Amino acid sequence: MQITELKPKKVFYYFSELAKIPHGSGNTRQIEQYCLDFAERLGLDAYRDEYGNVMIFKGGTEGYEQSAPVILQGHLDMVCEKLPNCTKDMDIEGIDVIVDRDILRADGTTLGADDSIAAAYILALLDSDNIPHPPIEGLLTIDEETGLRGAHALDASRLKGRRLINIDSEAEGVLTVSCAGASRVNCEIPIHTVTADGIAKKITIGGFLGGHSGIDINKNRKNAIKVLGELLYELNGIIDIQIASVYAGGRLNVITPSAQATVCIGKGDEKKFDRIIAVFDAELKKECAHSEPDAYVSVQTVSLPELCADCDSTDRIIFTLMQSPSGVRAMNAEIPNLVQTSSNPGEAVFDGGTLRLSFMIRSNADADKVSLVKTVKSFVEYAGGTIQLGDDYPAWEYIPDSPLRDTMAAVYEEMYGEKPIITSIHAGLECGILNEKLPGVDMVSIGPSIRNVHTPEEYLDIKSCGRVWKYLLQVLKMLK
Repeated sequence: MQITELKPKKVFYYFSELAKIPHGSGNTRQIEQYCLDFAERLGLDAYRDEYGNVMIFKGGTEGYEQSAPVILQGHLDMVCEKLPNCTKDMDIEGIDVIVDRDILRADGTTLGADDSIAAAYILALLDSDNIPHPPIEGLLTIDEETGLRGAHALDASRLKGRRLINIDSEAEGVLTVSCAGASRVNCEIPIHTVTADGIAKKITIGGFLGGHSGIDINKNRKNAIKVLGELLYELNGIIDIQIASVYAGGRLNVITPSAQATVCIGKGDEKKFDRIIAVFDAELKKECAHSEPDAYVSVQTVSLPELCADCDSTDRIIFTLMQSPSGVRAMNAEIPNLVQTSSNPGEAVFDGGTLRLSFMIRSNADADKVSLVKTVKSFVEYAGGTIQLGDDYPAWEYIPDSPLRDTMAAVYEEMYGEKPIITSIHAGLECGILNEKLPGVDMVSIGPSIRNVHTPEEYLDIKSCGRVWKYLLQVLKMLK
């Protein structure tokens, strides 16, 4: 079956059209223009602000002309990840979408349902002439996946609505009403290098599942940066190594699935080196046999680099990787199974002169976020380095009085005979920033079931997508 044969037809038509356009974070100009051309074709008022966020406006249908407007919001950018053997250039090529029984997935890459499904819903609604709804303000932001930068830069002056439905959640039957805030922490540690000597070995650690560094952080998945640190610590405790390079990660909202390091060892240490690697690999495979069965360590002999870290700097690199906070730091005391505070080391690079390490620190409590930033700052300064705060956004705090939430909960219960789950998530949504941009706004986040976001295993549940579409239409009908 082709994607255009799926129902609701307009939703999947626009999803397929958007998938054809490359739209990784920072590469959204083409998809922005697609949305503007869409609005012009339908005669709808549209606006792109200076940053690139797109707004499209449509009046209310008959009987809803004087109703208060509703903002429908999602983001246009996606995380671009692919399998090691995938040759697609995601900067210039679209996504190859596959209908696989009851799911949509992509061929070797992330699907981008996070958050193309929101754009598809919004465009399908704006392209309708038989759906009852109040005035609609479609808000499509950009660069959400790189620190919510579009929302930060948003010119909200044209938005009149104070009821907002965010379509960036990934579990059907869940109304998300608050989320974590986050800080990006960038660290630099100066490294003293010397002329390399001996034999160079390139170590690769990989096969981990990765995943979303907020939503999946409680699943105890391995972070390759931490595993690399453990292996280097084991090696350095038995033989003398000097680190020539480290390359790992690059996306702070992804649990790092692989990492590489090149080390220099003495010519007489090869057998010891091989034994340590073999033992570590066997223990790793045993530990991950059920949770991450593809985990591996591989080694190849490579050309000797010109420079490597001296012994003291090698120790400091290992110390930094080992001390980097990773995973869940605290659970919420009030909401069962909700992560309160976490840290994800999402990038580690040493290629001569400086070790650069970056973290995504999340918390549903701003004080805990600040405390964990101080923890990182303390051990980085101990290692002789400095930190710089990058993108930072506030938590979206729960509000007790929410007419929109009450309406959406009542509609769900009427349609499905059970109450929806009303909860908070340990991930960043643009709602925290939009709350400041639109004083007094009443917000709820929803979405169809999407799994393994930010990984090439991402998929969208087709039937869930249809049900959430019908639910959204019924909600809009009730917001007269």
